[in-house]
Amino acid sequence: LLEYDDVMNKQRENVYSLRREILEDAISFADDQTLDSRSYLMTLADELIDNTLQTYCGTAIEPEDWDLSAVKKELSDVFGLAGVHLEDLDLENQNIEEMHELAWSLVKEHYEEKERSLESAVLRRVERDVMLQVVDSQWKDHLYSLDHLKEGIGLRGYGQRNPLVEYKRESFSMFQDMKERIDHDTVRYLWRLQPAAEGNSS
Repeated sequence: LLEYDDVMNKQRENVYSLRREILEDAISFADDQTLDSRSYLMTLADELIDNTLQTYCGTAIEPEDWDLSAVKKELSDVFGLAGVHLEDLDLENQNIEEMHELAWSLVKEHYEEKERSLESAVLRRVERDVMLQVVDSQWKDHLYSLDHLKEGIGLRGYGQRNPLVEYKRESFSMFQDMKERIDHDTVRYLWRLQPAAEGNSS
């Protein structure tokens, strides 16, 4: 039981460390980089665009089988692009790099529109609050899933497999999935956030 708890404690330390970095506006990233909240969000958005293009137009897919409508639908869903924004996204006859550049330009401009309509300090606070809410919500769901995993993991012993090894492997995979959902939901909530106009009671 102590070893099972050790797995959870390591994951908890990772999540609490992320929460602390968000509060301090100094978020650790790859290659020992430290980013402020805005730079971190832009990096996450850039990676989500890249992942979307790889999913529907990746190197393993022949260009004639690229699903450009699915790319647009996914970008629309994640980044709240609609109407005129999507009309500007002409992906036909483009290579992956060109599509990425077009999508990134549109996504970045969409967020900058929001920045122009809000005071910088207000938006930074909203970013921080949303990031913390997403982390807390996903961590709570993850703990619930870990409890379920632990309850059923003993059955693996009947299949000649070490339950602790299986628990470590599956909990690590679940933890990675949780972190991906945190990144995805953070970007989705903040890009789709609509600042309320002053005096608008609706």
